[in-house]
Amino acid sequence: MGYNNGMSSFFKLFSRSFDLFSRHRVILYGVTIAIVVASLFALRYIKLSEDLQPLLPDGKSDAAIDFRFLQQAPFMHKVVINLEVGPDVDQKRLIEAADSLAAAMTAPYYSRAATGPDMPPPGELFSWLLGAAPSLMTAQDVQKVRAHLTPEGINTTLLDIRKRLNSSEGWVMKTLFQEDPLLFSMTALEKFRFLNMFKGMVLKENHFISADGRNALIVADTPIKITDSSGAKALADFTKGLIATHAVPGITVSFLSGHLYTTANAETIKEDLFVILACASLTILLLLFLFMQNWRAIFVFLIPTSVVCIATAGTLLAYQTISAITIAFGSVLMGIADDYPIFTYFSLRDKANFSGAAVSEISRPVIFSGITTMATFSALFFSDLPGQRQIALFAIIGIVASLAFSLIVLPHSIRGLSSASHTVPASTSSSRGPLYKGLVISGWLLVVIFCLWQGSKITFNGDMRSISMVPQGIQKLEEAFKKNWGDFRGTAMIFAEGKDLQTALTNNDRLFSYLKGKIADKEIISLAPILPSTETQKQNVQGWQALWSEANRNRVHNLFLQEGDKVGFAPNAFDPFFERLSVKPAEVTMEGLRKAGFGDIIDAMVVREGDITRVLTLVPDTAQAAVFFGKGTDTPFVARFVSQRRFNDTISKAMISNFIKYIIMASIVIILFLIFLFRNTRKVLYAMIPVVTGLIVMFGVMGWRGIEFNLFNIIATILVIGLSVDLGIFMVSRVTEGYDHNTSMAVLLGGLTSFVGMGALTLARHPALFSIGITVLLGMCGAIPSALFVIPAFYRARKVKII
Repeated sequence: MGYNNGMSSFFKLFSRSFDLFSRHRVILYGVTIAIVVASLFALRYIKLSEDLQPLLPDGKSDAAIDFRFLQQAPFMHKVVINLEVGPDVDQKRLIEAADSLAAAMTAPYYSRAATGPDMPPPGELFSWLLGAAPSLMTAQDVQKVRAHLTPEGINTTLLDIRKRLNSSEGWVMKTLFQEDPLLFSMTALEKFRFLNMFKGMVLKENHFISADGRNALIVADTPIKITDSSGAKALADFTKGLIATHAVPGITVSFLSGHLYTTANAETIKEDLFVILACASLTILLLLFLFMQNWRAIFVFLIPTSVVCIATAGTLLAYQTISAITIAFGSVLMGIADDYPIFTYFSLRDKANFSGAAVSEISRPVIFSGITTMATFSALFFSDLPGQRQIALFAIIGIVASLAFSLIVLPHSIRGLSSASHTVPASTSSSRGPLYKGLVISGWLLVVIFCLWQGSKITFNGDMRSISMVPQGIQKLEEAFKKNWGDFRGTAMIFAEGKDLQTALTNNDRLFSYLKGKIADKEIISLAPILPSTETQKQNVQGWQALWSEANRNRVHNLFLQEGDKVGFAPNAFDPFFERLSVKPAEVTMEGLRKAGFGDIIDAMVVREGDITRVLTLVPDTAQAAVFFGKGTDTPFVARFVSQRRFNDTISKAMISNFIKYIIMASIVIILFLIFLFRNTRKVLYAMIPVVTGLIVMFGVMGWRGIEFNLFNIIATILVIGLSVDLGIFMVSRVTEGYDHNTSMAVLLGGLTSFVGMGALTLARHPALFSIGITVLLGMCGAIPSALFVIPAFYRARKVKII
């Protein structure tokens, strides 16, 4: 009794509001118009986000953390430009063209453009390498040197030096050989191969040149963030203009950066917005006039259109910016929000002068259908994607506004509507015989069984690229860059961590030792060989000093005198070398590496974030590499393995987990609300028929046609549940509780308008919007017929009287 009295009192509020505003309609309409106008005014200050940021995970989940690490990849925020020469253009003109273009890449769009490493003069570089060699030479390097310090080894070395001194460049090499006859500087320089991120790249005249000599590379820094869609477009336009004005016959120029992806997504979403909202609005309006055949259909249409404005304004209060994807979702919201005014319209139109009691009567199914839909959307608040959370808020605000307009404002707009202009369709469900109903149920069962079978084939795709716009032109550019420079964006990253630089470098040394032997040297990009920790450098120096003990130094000096005399060298020819051996070795530091011309690579591979320092290592993004860093692997260092492959796997697993979580949460909430509404098991089961059918058909067709399930299909699932339960509530109210107010017509029209709202998304070129639209359409193809035909067939076939 308490429940009935409480609910009755709540629904009587709509009766009282109707009676109150019947005497003050001007006030009601004035307040309504003021709310809509205020929302429209707020839209003047809208900050539209057209980038991919809302599609990307945040929070503290593994996926969100991995994504933040992926953003620290080298070249992620740089612009790389490739210049390719034709067969009739020499390399000199290629280098000149690269220098000319790089010089023009200036502020405000570029802060620096490099055609090669910022190397010091050869003499300074040689001096630095020779001084750094003792700190960089490992125990294995020292052992190789020790094995070479024999009469035969020294003789071979001196003969080679004599031969090279007699060559054309010999006069240049004289000082080098005097100070470094054993080429320790070359041993140090050889370690820099571990920093070559461009496979096959060579340095020609200190320029990045491809192995075939036909391509030059410019690497540029820009202050424009890749998430800044307007800035990204301006940067792309500026770069295209530079390329056009600095065009050289026979040289083709192309560029690649994350900004191109941002621009492509932003422009595509912007184009989609107009197409989606315009098509959805016009088609829904046409359907309303076609079914209602009365000019007052405009009042029903104004509710979902006003609701989109109110939902947008309300979302802006909670967020500084609103995603363009959320705005595009407005067509979906229109399809949802018009269900409630449509049901209200068809329920009241045949009562020319209805009272507040009639409004109170229909408010029950309308309110409960709105609440269950809002409850299903609320599951998205637990998502790691800010875009999904924003859509949830956008939808809930819109549904609340639609319920208020439908039950408080709309009844006054349709009161006095003549029933003579309408033909109330006969209830086909009750006039059909048992054979027809048996066929309906049998056909439904066959569809469900087939879709359950095919649904087992569905696959989950966590690749973020599957929901972002990557035009074919950019794909071709990616392939061209991979061919010339290697797949420098397709590597896995390992971050060695520490509370300070030395701790991080120590972990990085241990990481490098761990990788050696597991992965080929040529596949590892690491700072460890050229910037070991202070402790490792001390160990290297100790090995060096043990090699050049006084006794061994004298022995080697005598070998040089002895073998040098045989080859023809003066006794003091290599005195500079032996004098240097007595100098205390210098420590290799980040500052020293910057002075030696390696500042860019150092800054790219040492990342500081708060109190944490991370040193980056790159390895091939393969399943085998991931195994070395799997969960439970015991490693002697602190590091995090991050890769696009693992990130995709993490997203896929998270999708499956979140999908199950959302389905369970939404199902529990819906069932509880249905129990609260109907308080009867059979009614609850009948109302769930469209929900279950819609989901099964959606998954079945996706599995059958090989449509992969992505992050935004989760929204589609929530939509199918929310829309389907509305249809279920309205039809169960009709067939079991005597709501014989053209409910079938209302359900059909509501389903069609929802279908149109979702269908508009299939016109989108953006994969995220399209994936929502196509999957919801599939779900509604199962939900609408099951609501219109299966629920009545089950109810009549069982011949139950539900109390």
